[in-house]
Amino acid sequence: MYRTFFQDFGKIVTICTLFYLSSLSIRCQDSIPNHKLRNSIHIDCATALYIGMASVNFERTIIYTNHYRLNLNSGFGGWYFVPIPREYIGLSVPLSFNNLIGSGSNFFEADLGLRYTFLSERSNKDRFQYFPILNLGYRFQRPNGKGLLFRSFIGYSGLGIGVGKLF
Repeated sequence: MYRTFFQDFGKIVTICTLFYLSSLSIRCQDSIPNHKLRNSIHIDCATALYIGMASVNFERTIIYTNHYRLNLNSGFGGWYFVPIPREYIGLSVPLSFNNLIGSGSNFFEADLGLRYTFLSERSNKDRFQYFPILNLGYRFQRPNGKGLLFRSFIGYSGLGIGVGKLF
């Protein structure tokens, strides 16, 4: 059980590292004229009747134009799924590309990716699975790249909100 957990956790750390290093190589192209528009940290929560999640995320802008931004998002949190009569709950690692379309402070957001989960059933059976991340919603962030970030979305994990800080 623990051997599988550490093997899978090692895979997730490798994938996160590759995503981060690829965003650094894209940085050399200077597609973002203002270097203060690059990073954010935010907390997301979502729930529906039988499914939900909460996570702390780090997001890095890799493509920036006047009306479009592409962000690379990774995080760590919890996830649950309650099909009757069982209950699965556990840790999760979301990895996604977040597309922002709009200008000024208001954006339409499309978040696409995968969530790797370490689920435990009540009967102590462990399951490791991938679940899709598909969120559509609204995002508010200041154009100067500092201050509050607010997002509301609907997706595979239900109805959600997120609050964070741009830096």
